[in-house]
Amino acid sequence: MFELEQVTFSVTGKQLLQPTSLLFEEGRVYGLIGHNGSGKSTLLKLLARQQPVSSGRLLLDNKPLEQWESRAFARRVAYLPQHLPPTDNLFGRELVAFGRYPWQGLLGRTREGDKLQIERAITLTHTEAYAERLVDTLSGGERQRVWLAMLLAQESRFILLDEPLAALDVAHQVEVMSLVQRLSRQLGLCVVVVIHDINMAARYCDELIALHSGAVLTRGAPSELMNSDTLHAIYGLPMQVITHPQDHHPIAVV
Repeated sequence: MFELEQVTFSVTGKQLLQPTSLLFEEGRVYGLIGHNGSGKSTLLKLLARQQPVSSGRLLLDNKPLEQWESRAFARRVAYLPQHLPPTDNLFGRELVAFGRYPWQGLLGRTREGDKLQIERAITLTHTEAYAERLVDTLSGGERQRVWLAMLLAQESRFILLDEPLAALDVAHQVEVMSLVQRLSRQLGLCVVVVIHDINMAARYCDELIALHSGAVLTRGAPSELMNSDTLHAIYGLPMQVITHPQDHHPIAVV
């Protein structure tokens, strides 16, 4: 599990994350919600070791993050940033294969076990049709699925996603979040996702963590947080909550 004990993060004297204590466990999807600048991406980057904590303790499986060797950490935690690196002239299968880097030897040779994990990841994400296509020719939703396949090939137990729905249309948002939820259930993964759409978060996440001005404002199941008073406190907007007529999950309406 990931455990934060009074963790803070500051830059040039400005505290971007207030003292925060949280627990993230395997087999659940956690949605980080809140307005821009609330601390969502900062928190995710701390979990991904993209930046060090300023104070407090951040533990992975009861071991401080700074004590993890890089390759061992990558075998446990996979991170997909908001701004993805270029994929010029890369085929889908080649991108997925990059996920095997933490498991390969010094020469980086692809062994039989690596090939099996690459094919497994492609199968789990249903990206067979994109394996032999250039990644840059894929639609946004198709690209996100191939990137998720790369994370699965990494065999990590914790998946960290920073705004994976950005610039996707509604159909592809549903496709990506459905896949994330299914993979968490099927493989017992812990997924922590920064997400702006409160209705997508409520539909596909097991637990929501709302941040405001660098502090955790509230957390809980979508059924607990999806009410007018709480949403107003999070977003500063009056919202009504209705029930979906088919599967009865809550929906916020401005």
